[in-house]
Amino acid sequence: MQFTTVVLAALSFTATTLAAPATAPAAENMERDVAAKKQPLIDVWESPNFLDLKFTGSAEVGECVNFQGNWNDRAQSGKAKPGFRCTVWFDAKCQGQPSFSFNSSPGSARFADEVRKKGSSWKCVAA
Repeated sequence: MQFTTVVLAALSFTATTLAAPATAPAAENMERDVAAKKQPLIDVWESPNFLDLKFTGSAEVGECVNFQGNWNDRAQSGKAKPGFRCTVWFDAKCQGQPSFSFNSSPGSARFADEVRKKGSSWKCVAA
């Protein structure tokens, strides 16, 4: 009788353990969720009329992003991805006055001189 009780308890534990869903560590889930929210939102080019080198910026909708490295004060034309409107700011962290906003079509084939000389950060929102 005792042997039967021990065997049944072991089988019950094994069945419960095998039936339990496997879960990923919390850090992996959070990283996956954050990555899923970031998406390509903006394209900017180093020359007017959407020519030369192109930078595609990814972020969460409504997130402010600083232009990095060579792209700070360099963009001369740009387009938002379809369904979005993007703004370039003169200062980092989308501070101060917004310098220029544009959408996907037609975008902006030529940023004003002050934008090209001072464009330091960007943010896109749903249009």
